[in-house]
Amino acid sequence: MSTLPRTTLLAATLTTLTLLGACSSVTREINPEPTITSAGILAFRDICLKSAPSFAGAETAARNHGISDLTDAGFAKMGMNEDQSLGVQVQANKECAITTPTQNDSSLTQQFLSVAGKFSSTPVAQSVPSKITLNGQTFILMHDRRGGEAYVMLKTQ
Repeated sequence: MSTLPRTTLLAATLTTLTLLGACSSVTREINPEPTITSAGILAFRDICLKSAPSFAGAETAARNHGISDLTDAGFAKMGMNEDQSLGVQVQANKECAITTPTQNDSSLTQQFLSVAGKFSSTPVAQSVPSKITLNGQTFILMHDRRGGEAYVMLKTQ
């Protein structure tokens, strides 16, 4: 057996090991999914996202978040929990909104969009307003921070 094939094999093995070593030492910044810390966003998930697109189960879900009664205002049903720290407004087959007092948390919009992205069959933008698709129906999402936190989804048609 000649030394050339052995040398070639050894060189190829060393090159491969060197490349693998270089690849394993590369550091990557991974942006983890934000942890949901807001009761309002959790309520939005349970009341709005899980009952969309018709919002038929929203009233039952609202009870699980301490909103015992939704009042029919003619154009929508709305209610608040006992200490008024969580509100809901639902218009069947059209819109769902959750409101809370102002929170000093700059990650709320990203938390909101992250939760919505888990339910959407299409990619969700990382800014608002944004669109999501649920069961083939398109909704616009908005997080309004003026005078409190409002998490809103509105059907486009």
